[in-house]
Amino acid sequence: MNKQQIKVTAYQYFLVVILLAALAYRGGRDFLFHKNEMEVTVSLEDIQGVFPAAASYDQNRHGVYDVYGNDGNKLGSVLLSSDYSQQFGYGGKVPLLIGVDDNLTITKITLLPNNETEYYMEAINGNQFIGKWQGVNLEDAMELQVDVISGATHTSNAVISGVRQTASSVMGSGASVVTETRLWTRIKDVLFLSLMLLSLVMAYRKGMAKYRIIYMFLVLVIMGLILNNALSVQLLNGWLLDGFSWRVNWQSSVIFVLALSISFVGKRKFYCNYLCPMGALQELTNRYTPFKKRNLPTRFMGITAREIYLTLIAGTLLIGFTPELSYLEPFMFFSFRIIGTGLIIFGLMVVLLSLFFNKPWCSVCPTGCLIDTISYKKAKNVDF
Repeated sequence: MNKQQIKVTAYQYFLVVILLAALAYRGGRDFLFHKNEMEVTVSLEDIQGVFPAAASYDQNRHGVYDVYGNDGNKLGSVLLSSDYSQQFGYGGKVPLLIGVDDNLTITKITLLPNNETEYYMEAINGNQFIGKWQGVNLEDAMELQVDVISGATHTSNAVISGVRQTASSVMGSGASVVTETRLWTRIKDVLFLSLMLLSLVMAYRKGMAKYRIIYMFLVLVIMGLILNNALSVQLLNGWLLDGFSWRVNWQSSVIFVLALSISFVGKRKFYCNYLCPMGALQELTNRYTPFKKRNLPTRFMGITAREIYLTLIAGTLLIGFTPELSYLEPFMFFSFRIIGTGLIIFGLMVVLLSLFFNKPWCSVCPTGCLIDTISYKKAKNVDF
């Protein structure tokens, strides 16, 4: 019996269970499998975000919030989008408050607390996106064309669909929730599915190593720049809190299933080596650097750096802190159009280190540590 192999595998599974328990506990789940149902609540402070002069409000028989000022006069009404539909962004549900006057003209839209990334929210709340609905009648809002924000596609799609479906329900008609042109959506789907198929060919067909540079470039462009799609601790956190949203995150779900299943049947680190855009960026940088590369020192007293990093994330969640998980990994670097200077510097540091070290981020990546837990190669040499 290979006791050392068993210890290593058991230890990594233990880390994953602890992290999942931490995330689920912070999200209101009991024993991982049951989630306490938590309704979206609306406070006077939330209402004042839509109508600053609001002094009171009540919910009428239709479930709409009627808002009143200090003099008792009605200021308008507020619609809660989650009463009409459930829209999911990258990190989970994205509930909206939609203020309207007596003519059903939108006065302002605000977002209630959610798990989306702060940089996404800053872009969403700008006049070039959410401000475009201000002054628009609900009937026109169902068909108003608002472009999604590059780099925040899931979040902006959730907001657009939330507004359209809420307006549709109030007006009693069916509204389209398509937020991108069908042609572009189909192109992206074809690119994604083609890359998934190509990844399997690259992994299993012999003699494909000579095409790896071209393949890595495709991963960088398609997964990183076009789709902005990478598995991350933040994404897994959103799934634990709100469950899978297949219609919104079907691509990420396919990647996750492939990552686990292919690893289980023998291709360890399949996602990291074949589908991760940050891994592709590092590998391409490694190939063309003029400097001699070396490996980062990543093991301390028998524990790897990424296991330490993963444990720290779980620990902060368990003791009550809720860090912005997207800031702990550089994957948002590919959303460079909307992210701030800090995350751009984070991504550039990874690229800079790649000039001197072999895939430096992969040495500490907590997502990679999670995905690398189920692998046939880890256990096949254990004798019982």
